[in-house]
Amino acid sequence: MSSHNIIPSLLHLPVELTYRILDHLAPSDILVSVRDVCSRLNAITNTYPRFQTFTTLNLRFCSIDALKSEYLGNSLKSNQTLTKLILTQNDINHAGAKYISDALKINQTLAVLDLSNNSIGSEGAKYFGDALKYNRTLTTLDLLSNGIDDEGVCCLADALKINQAITRLDLTRNSIGSQGAQYLADALRINQTLKILSLSDNTIGEEGACYLSDALKINKTLVTLHLHGNGINDKGAQHFADMIMVNQVTYNFIALTTLQCNSNSISDAGVRYLADGLRINQTLIKLNLRGACIGFEGAQCLGDALLSNRTLTELDISFNRIGDDGAQYLSNGLKNNQVKEKEYLVMCHILINIFPTVTKNINDSNEQYWR
Repeated sequence: MSSHNIIPSLLHLPVELTYRILDHLAPSDILVSVRDVCSRLNAITNTYPRFQTFTTLNLRFCSIDALKSEYLGNSLKSNQTLTKLILTQNDINHAGAKYISDALKINQTLAVLDLSNNSIGSEGAKYFGDALKYNRTLTTLDLLSNGIDDEGVCCLADALKINQAITRLDLTRNSIGSQGAQYLADALRINQTLKILSLSDNTIGEEGACYLSDALKINKTLVTLHLHGNGINDKGAQHFADMIMVNQVTYNFIALTTLQCNSNSISDAGVRYLADGLRINQTLIKLNLRGACIGFEGAQCLGDALLSNRTLTELDISFNRIGDDGAQYLSNGLKNNQVKEKEYLVMCHILINIFPTVTKNINDSNEQYWR
């Protein structure tokens, strides 16, 4: 027997035996470690049954850094099956973002990319902004909690003026101020495909609210806007009220149906503006004012608005101080609402942080429409 044991190489094994080895590897290992090693392994994996049906890859909490991002990016350039890639909670910085974004300029199958809770920063956002000018298949980009400031948002906004594929962009919990909101507003005046924009837990304030609301008077494709915890005050609420009076369904266009403004500094004065808007608007379906500064006067305004509004089905004013009187106003609004499509009102989900007996009265007002 030879003193030198010969170790079989994966590069020289028969195809069927290589398949059996691949059977014991996770899809992520095949994509990152086996692909692009050589042309022979690429040819084998191209015909490997599991790889041909491999559409979703979840690499959450996998300690992916810049180096591993490079391997992943190289694989994405040639991959033709993957449609969803989850990279949340890793160590991907701006360098790693460049490798992945470069791949997006070539890859034409990936539709969903989740990079939430990484640290790509504004430099990384610039790379993705550049990639989106070329990519035509990515529809969802999640960049939640990545340390992106107004400068980074500027590059993403410029891409939205050109890109016609992205339908959902999540920029929650970054460092976006009023200037960043202005960049996005300018993009919304041009973009005709974005449907969901999440800017929660940033600092756009009253000024940013003004920019976005003005843009939505023109934009007719965005249906959901998340602005939780952005320091929006009553004046900001007035801007949105003016917007929902104008933002309506027209021929070949849709309109905003969901507005999330919870955990902002909106008081009764701001709610009065919004209630005026609801009397005219006939497209908004969900309005979230949870955890604001609303008292019974604000609830009275909303109750009065419900008398004429025909489309709102979900109103969240939980964690406010509307009291029993405010609840009664809302109850009256529901009870006397003349909406013809009864099921819409039955679905009305009013969440009130007050005494159970009062909550029951409102629930009873809803339930009467089942009868």
